[in-house]
Amino acid sequence: MTALTCALGPDAAGTLLMRSIRGARRSIDAAIYEVGPSYRWALVRAAERGLRVRLVLDAHRSDGNAATARELSAAGAECRVAGVGADAAHGKLLIIDATVAVGTGNLIWRDAPRDRRLRLPPAGVRLAGTREWWVLATGSKQLNRAAAGAFGAHWITATAPPPEWAPAPQLIAPVIGTPVPQLAPRVICTAPRRLGLVVGGAGVGETLARMVTTARRRVLVTVPYVHPETPSVRRLLGRMIDASSRGAACALLLGDIPDRNDADHLGSLPFPVRRMDPARSTLGHAKGMVADASVLVSSANWSAAGLGGNWEAALRVDHADAAAYYAAAWYRDWATGLAIQV
Repeated sequence: MTALTCALGPDAAGTLLMRSIRGARRSIDAAIYEVGPSYRWALVRAAERGLRVRLVLDAHRSDGNAATARELSAAGAECRVAGVGADAAHGKLLIIDATVAVGTGNLIWRDAPRDRRLRLPPAGVRLAGTREWWVLATGSKQLNRAAAGAFGAHWITATAPPPEWAPAPQLIAPVIGTPVPQLAPRVICTAPRRLGLVVGGAGVGETLARMVTTARRRVLVTVPYVHPETPSVRRLLGRMIDASSRGAACALLLGDIPDRNDADHLGSLPFPVRRMDPARSTLGHAKGMVADASVLVSSANWSAAGLGGNWEAALRVDHADAAAYYAAAWYRDWATGLAIQV
């Protein structure tokens, strides 16, 4: 049996990930779009303790990634970058000893805040951060082999970090909130056959389409944004329209206020669409879907690159208890959501 841990951010996912990183005994392989100082030091310390640490970062302009690559290499870890002259390396995948973790957020404080004493809810303080979904699986040889193979292929195609990284543009930090209540992770025992790793944006899109097509009761989606004019996204929305027409309860929850043109298109859909409100909950950065008794936790946005050429990672879980955990989180965020029109 596999121990499956379902977790939400900002509630507990960051605390859980840091516990796992600090508790590593042999190795850490990670493919993460961005790793900042709040997690860099833990990876550096793991390398200094003699663990094999390998990290694939995206090659986007980021002082955080540049410093992470530099300091990890100095500590004896191996660091490479992907996405040079190509689509982004946008995954959120970690293999920590015998545990595979797949999620929606980066290893930066905004996406993965944690309790300073690594306490899980209801202990500790409530945390401010983006809404994220994470799932960790321990004890599945099949999943570990799949994750190791996917990481290995990604590692081979990645390259050495550039000697100099261009300075990152100064961006306005998004408004985030502190959702209430904040929940502890849920641990579920499940058969390994109920878990499926998906790699690549196109593969994630195909998996989403199959899940929507076979859904009979519900299709609950949360993504930061949706580009409805993109062909791959348009096909997914069409599948949701079909599911709605045959009686499935379909709904789409965006992470923030959409672009005006996107809002006009999404507002014409025959199922409800809302957006998260940081004042009443927090900014939504999760990319997930609950379809009947299955859930997909993914790094892929609903965009041309996210469902196309990006290196993305997702984990499908066919288990009613896991689906119920994320569905309950989705409904809480939906209840505090607002209309998508500004």
